[in-house]
Amino acid sequence: MPRFGPEGNARLTATAGLILLVLSGAELLTLLLGLQRFLSWHVFIGLVLLPPIALKLTTTGWRFLRYYTRDAAYVRSGPPMILMRLLAPFLVLFTVLLFASGVAMGFTHGTPLHLARRVHGPAALLWSITLGIHVLAYLPRAFRHVSRRAVPVAATLAALAAGVVVAVAALPAMHDWTRLHNGFDDQRGSQISGR
Repeated sequence: MPRFGPEGNARLTATAGLILLVLSGAELLTLLLGLQRFLSWHVFIGLVLLPPIALKLTTTGWRFLRYYTRDAAYVRSGPPMILMRLLAPFLVLFTVLLFASGVAMGFTHGTPLHLARRVHGPAALLWSITLGIHVLAYLPRAFRHVSRRAVPVAATLAALAAGVVVAVAALPAMHDWTRLHNGFDDQRGSQISGR
């Protein structure tokens, strides 16, 4: 099979998905243990997630594109399950809303910040539900793809390393995220609280 054919794409998608599952579990743990106490970890892990999510969206988008443009190899490998085809647009939408609003909370002021905060919570809930369905449907297949042949380690490690670089680079701005739990920070309090 060509390196970027359906089998290689499936292995890369599965590997990225398993990394995302672990990181998403860690992100969920920060919520369960208390967001105010672990907010800096929540933000850090959220930033680490960005490149692996981009990789996963790219590999699944590539499969979508190749299948629906009638590439013979992808057509032979068959379509995704019907439920997953119906769920995919919502999962992509909630992923974009969740992570875009999370990043926006560190870089916006006033009304945009308020909007990002209003979007983030519901997006997190809807993303968790759709992600849960996605994981239940694909987890056994992901383990099969990863265990069957050599895993595309370089691309997934590069995405993970890029995520750590993004998170470390954002450390100087981390206070903008971590001070949001009160609804305002010292410099922007009057803008955010409306006073």
